[in-house]
Amino acid sequence: MEKQTKIGTIPEGWKVKKLKEVFHINELSLPSNTDANYKFKYIPIEFVSTNHIDYGNCESFRFVDAPGRARRIVRENDILISGVRPNLKSFAVFKKPDDSNWICSTGFYVLTAKEESDNLFSYYELLSEIGESQFYSYVAGSNYPAIGDGDIRNMKLMFPKDKSEQSAIAAILSKVDEAIATVQASISAAERLKKSLMQNLLTGRMKPDGTLRKEDEFYVDEKFGKVPVGWEVKRIDEIADFVQYGLNQASSETGNIPMFRMNNIVNGEMQNYPLVYVNLNETALCQYKLEKGDILFNRTNSMDLVGKVGVFKLDGDYVFASYLIRIRVSKDNNPYFVNYALNSYPIQCSLRSKATPAVSQANINSKSLRNTSIIIPTNKKEQDEIVSRINNVENEIINKQNKIVVLERLKKSLMQNLLTGKVSINK
Repeated sequence: MEKQTKIGTIPEGWKVKKLKEVFHINELSLPSNTDANYKFKYIPIEFVSTNHIDYGNCESFRFVDAPGRARRIVRENDILISGVRPNLKSFAVFKKPDDSNWICSTGFYVLTAKEESDNLFSYYELLSEIGESQFYSYVAGSNYPAIGDGDIRNMKLMFPKDKSEQSAIAAILSKVDEAIATVQASISAAERLKKSLMQNLLTGRMKPDGTLRKEDEFYVDEKFGKVPVGWEVKRIDEIADFVQYGLNQASSETGNIPMFRMNNIVNGEMQNYPLVYVNLNETALCQYKLEKGDILFNRTNSMDLVGKVGVFKLDGDYVFASYLIRIRVSKDNNPYFVNYALNSYPIQCSLRSKATPAVSQANINSKSLRNTSIIIPTNKKEQDEIVSRINNVENEIINKQNKIVVLERLKKSLMQNLLTGKVSINK
């Protein structure tokens, strides 16, 4: 039999309680007469995000050196909720990483579960739409948004009366979180590998087969230093069939052809969202239509974003706006190698050094881009092999990112159904 409550419909065997009935809130703090030699590690507001605490950056202090009014004691499995900016509603379950005494900023609410409740179940309930909607309904202030102590204490949770059922639901959700964390860790490892491969393969220090070049396999260039034998220093102008400014035409949300802008360059590739459109005749479309392997360069933006480069890999007809420059690489070279080279850290620094500042923007003109040099194997087969090695890692990252999306959807579905009792834990 279901029952209607202020926070939703709950099934038989469930109840609604205020947070203060489920948790001890800010229960323990250091007294003012604490021994001055008392040592602890301090968790600032900015070191906590949802389901994550950056323990590695937490510093040690003695009591007399306590930051501000930091006196709030944190214990194993306590829930930390940030009630103030900069990380409003960033919170996590505290897992003691070492034997230190741990103290947190007074900007946190520290929740310690009472015996009849499972703190991990309540944590997920606070993360859910029910918890989030209540939290933000209480947030007040525009310049310094925060949630008050009384409002936190009066937030309501729904949960099974049987603590073992709470624990079973929490265990399922935590398993999904563990799976997400495992995949995220493997993504981080793959991203480190990709960065290392780019640093070594694009400079020729490493051969495509993974072996390192010996000293006698390099010659010295005045600008680039050591360059592998069989590689050359080439300007963009020398390896491109043409370099072209984009279309200077007003766009809209409707039209017959999608047009890329600077925000469509993401992680070295062109992405087809968000899009604007233009109406073009066949002549104009032929002049500006992109082909796979075309490289687009962002010539105008803030100093942080000017110089972004992305390669076009998509199916369909697309054109590009005037503040982008197209590079079409000659058939003797692999455009994806050139794209990786232009996205490498040294070349990005070189490009930005050529930017001319203007009011709130910077600009790199076509001439500067044409005169930008990279080192490149003269043998296209070696370029292809290098691209293949980096692409393999990149595809692995994409596959893992897609897995994260699937797991996040699963978690959302489980939270919507299990945390409201719509689906029984037995099912």
